[in-house]
Amino acid sequence: MDIKQLTYFKTVVDEGSISAASKKLFMSQPPLSSQISKLEDELGCQLFYRGARHIELTDAGKTLYQYCVSIIDLKNQAIDETKDVGLNSQKTIKIGIVSSLVSSHALTWIGNFYKTKPGIAFDITEGDTFSLLNKLSSNEIPLALLRTPFNNNGLTCHTLFSDKLVAIGKKEILEANPTLKLKDLMTMPLVTYHRWKAPIQKEFEKQDLRAKFSCVNADARTTIYFVESDLGIGIVPESALSMIKDKDVVSKKVDDLSIESQVILARSSNELMNPLTSEFESYLINLAKDL
Repeated sequence: MDIKQLTYFKTVVDEGSISAASKKLFMSQPPLSSQISKLEDELGCQLFYRGARHIELTDAGKTLYQYCVSIIDLKNQAIDETKDVGLNSQKTIKIGIVSSLVSSHALTWIGNFYKTKPGIAFDITEGDTFSLLNKLSSNEIPLALLRTPFNNNGLTCHTLFSDKLVAIGKKEILEANPTLKLKDLMTMPLVTYHRWKAPIQKEFEKQDLRAKFSCVNADARTTIYFVESDLGIGIVPESALSMIKDKDVVSKKVDDLSIESQVILARSSNELMNPLTSEFESYLINLAKDL
């Protein structure tokens, strides 16, 4: 039993006779009668009584007809929705973005590209670098804006710009001294996210200093929230500073903190992208030349 046989059966019932159904289906009566007979043979029961001018459903036929209506409606719905998704997917750019870029560079890049392409849409997955790498590897997203360091095996990567880590905190604390060094931060509670804790610790250890972390969390946005709540001095990438809302929170360069993070546009080397997404990728790569 297949969808074609069910369509034939439903048409015979709807039209009231095999002759009327054959005209509706633009086929001769013998092949249509043959398909109905094969369906009855497979099910092992008679589906309708054949009269001279019309058919009458048996109880088995009535049962099958109810299922036919649901199955054929579901098939048509599947076709319509799949076509709709297919058309819209050609106008949708799926991309993963690390949180520290969402409200800074990425917002500007997406906004400017959007203005040149009326009718497009963005499907954005926000997360940390490692969660986005997993989504790239499973082909859930074709593109991602990530931060180094990470394992780039199997990826095609383009460096967009380099980003230094800076300190953020309440104005009265960070502006107390003209310069800021790691030894000044040693006595302060530090707030950062997981990927930066170990590198920051190493920078302290190079000078035989010890860092004291009051909070280690998931991302730049959360780090900024804690700093705005006066829970410590944050260490974040410079590009994340646009997320600061509290006017009393300022940023300052740490003279002997040499950590830099590169912002990378990455995609799976084996992943095929729709033309619009490929165009957006080229747009970002060209933008990087002016950064």
